[in-house]
Amino acid sequence: MKKVKYSFLIAFLLGAMSCGDDFGNINIDPNSPSEVPTDYLLTTAQKSAMDNIWDEWMNGRFGLLVSQYWAQNNYTDESRYAFRQGTINDYFSLYYITSLRDLEEIKILVAASDLNGSPTGNNQVAIANILQSWLFHVMTDIWGPIPYSEALKGSENRTPKYDSQRDIYLGLLATLEKAKADINLDAPGFAAGADVIYAGDMAKWRKFAASLILRIAMRMSDVEPDLAKAAVEANYADAFTDNSDNAYFYYLSGAPNNNPLNQDRIERGDADFSMSNILIDKTLNALSDPRVEKFADPRADGGEYVGRPYGQDVTVAAAEPPSEYSQPSGAAAVSNGNSGFDEHDVLAPTAPGVFMNYAEVCFILAEAKERGWNVTGTAQEWYNNGIRASMNEWGIFDDAAIDAYLAQPEVDYNASQGSWQQKIGVQKWISLYMQGVQGWSEWRRLDFDKLEAPVGGTLADLGGNPAPLRLTYPTNEQTQNTTNYNDAVSNLLGGPDKLFTRVWWDTK
Repeated sequence: MKKVKYSFLIAFLLGAMSCGDDFGNINIDPNSPSEVPTDYLLTTAQKSAMDNIWDEWMNGRFGLLVSQYWAQNNYTDESRYAFRQGTINDYFSLYYITSLRDLEEIKILVAASDLNGSPTGNNQVAIANILQSWLFHVMTDIWGPIPYSEALKGSENRTPKYDSQRDIYLGLLATLEKAKADINLDAPGFAAGADVIYAGDMAKWRKFAASLILRIAMRMSDVEPDLAKAAVEANYADAFTDNSDNAYFYYLSGAPNNNPLNQDRIERGDADFSMSNILIDKTLNALSDPRVEKFADPRADGGEYVGRPYGQDVTVAAAEPPSEYSQPSGAAAVSNGNSGFDEHDVLAPTAPGVFMNYAEVCFILAEAKERGWNVTGTAQEWYNNGIRASMNEWGIFDDAAIDAYLAQPEVDYNASQGSWQQKIGVQKWISLYMQGVQGWSEWRRLDFDKLEAPVGGTLADLGGNPAPLRLTYPTNEQTQNTTNYNDAVSNLLGGPDKLFTRVWWDTK
C-alpha cells in the first residue's frame, strides 16, 4: 500500500503540473497576464478540487457506493463498507496540500500585490473563499470535525487542531456571506480562460455563493433551525435561478484533462462498477423515470435497464458478468474506442464535474416552505421545479413526458404517500446522481426510505444502519497529529471514530 500511495501522489502531482500547462496555456491570454500569477493557481485548484471528489476513488469507491447509485462488479469490499485505509490517508491529505493550499496561496499573493483591496483583488479572494468553503464543507460532512481554523499554515503549524462541525459550519457561512458581499459585478476577477467554472462571470460566482449558503444552512436545519432559517431567507433570492447557473467543472477530451471516471473506464474497463438495483430497478424503473436512459447504458445481455444487486458477496459478484447489468452511461462508448458518446454520458471524457446545480436549490426551497420559512412559492411548486430542472439538466425537455411523470401517484406531491422528508428526499437523491457525497448526506439528514443493507452483508460495524454515517479518520492523523486527533474523538465527534457515529447535524 505504501508503494501504491507514493506512486499515486507522484502521479497526481505530475498530473496537476500537466493540468496547469494544458488548461493554462490553452485558456490564458499570454498578452494579458495578471499582475500576480493567480490565474494559473485557480485553474489548478479548480481541477484538483473536482478531480479528488469526482474520481474513481472518492466518488466511485466511496461516494457513489455509500449513496448506492453504483454497485461493484468484482471487488465488492467497498460496497460492503470495508474502505481502504491507504485511500483515506491519501485523500484527507490531498485536499489540504493541493486545492485548499493553492486557493490559500491566491489570497496570499493578492494581499502582497497591487491588487490588494482593489475590486479585482477582492473578486479573486472571494472566488478562492467560495471554492475553499465548498471543499471544507464536503470534508466536514464526510468526517465530522476536521482541522479548519488552524489548517493551511504550512510549516507554521504542522499539527493543526480540529474544529467542531458547528464551528466549521458557522465559519463557512460567515466566509460565504463576506465573499458574496465583496464581489464587485462591475470589475473582473480572474481571466476568463483561467476560470474553468464560470469563465470570469462574477454574477455567476455571486449566485454560487448564495446557493452554497442554502446548502450549508439546510444541512444544519435540525440543529440550528433559527440560524438556518435566517440564512436561507436572506440568500435564496440571490441563488441559482435556472440550469445556466449550474457550477460545473468542464473537462477536456484528452488525458490528463479528461473526466477522471472516463480515464478509469479506459484503463480498467468493466472491472469495477455497474449501476445499482437500488437506483435502477427500485427507483427509476419503478417510476418509469426517463432519466434512466441518461444515467445508464442498457445491459449488454438483453438490452434492458437492470441494476446489479447492491453489495454482493465477492464470489457471487464474480460469477455474474457485468454484461448482465446496466453500466454507467457511456460505458459502451468507452469500449468502442472512446467514441460515440451521448451528450449526457457520465463516462464521457468531457462529462462535467458538478459543484452544485439548480435542482438542488429548488428542493432546498421546497423544504424551506415545509418548515414554514419565508420564501416565495409553495412546497409543491418548488418540488416540481426541482424535478423539471433535473430532467432538463439531463437533456429531457419533453414537457408532456415530464408532466406525466409528475402526475404519477408515486410522484405527485399531494397524492404520494409519506412525509415531506420522504417525498423531497427521494427526488432530491435522484437529482444528485453522480454527486455521491451529497446524495448520501441528504439520506443521512432526511432519513428517507431508500438505502438498503448490502445483500452480501456488511464487512464493518454500522451499528445496525444500512449504510455508514461518516468515514473514519485517517490512520496518519492518529500517528502524526495524535493529540489533536484524540481531542477531536473525545470532545468533538460525539462518539467513537467509527462508521456508525453520527455527524453533528445528523440527529436521528
